Amino acid sequence: MNRRALLSASALTLTGLAGCTGTVREQVSGGIDMELATTIYHPADEPWFVGGLSAQSSNAYRTELFTQPPPDDADLFTGHYPHKEHSLDNDIRNDDYSTGFLLLFEAKMPRRKPYSISPTILHGDLSWSAWDTASIPMRRDSRDPESLSFGDDVDEVISTTLVRYEADATPSKAVVTVYDEETGGQITQRTARSRFQS
Repeated sequence: MNRRALLSASALTLTGLAGCTGTVREQVSGGIDMELATTIYHPADEPWFVGGLSAQSSNAYRTELFTQPPPDDADLFTGHYPHKEHSLDNDIRNDDYSTGFLLLFEAKMPRRKPYSISPTILHGDLSWSAWDTASIPMRRDSRDPESLSFGDDVDEVISTTLVRYEADATPSKAVVTVYDEETGGQITQRTARSRFQS
């Protein structure tokens, strides 16, 4: 067997093992189920998350994983975040992480061409793709600009989506693939990790 054929065979074996590991994880720890999703829009020049998207960000997408409560003194939210009784802050800090995990997804867009990012069952598979990696499909849907109540002085908005997934195991990372809802084409793929590790 020549060197090129050997390398090709090795690559196929490793790819096969990665899928096999995900299958074993499903059998040992069970699947992953989407439980609840919330999407909120806010002006891009009023960022909500420390290290998150803002009007100055060059990125259009950002995702983060929450697998345990942040420390009480964690510098997670900016001064622009509107603390309310029923809020993302409450969801993140008080979730029952023994039964699942949270995924945060931010997307920045022009106010006049808004869209939402939300979980989907039409494209991709919600599953374990490796022993500690969750594969999470999301979809991008266009929104009516008139449905957003922002003044003409707001040029860009950020769509912030928080999704709760029920799972018996905790991923160390999640590969999030965003698909176009109409065509099914892949728009972007991002890897989510937690900034809070025990």
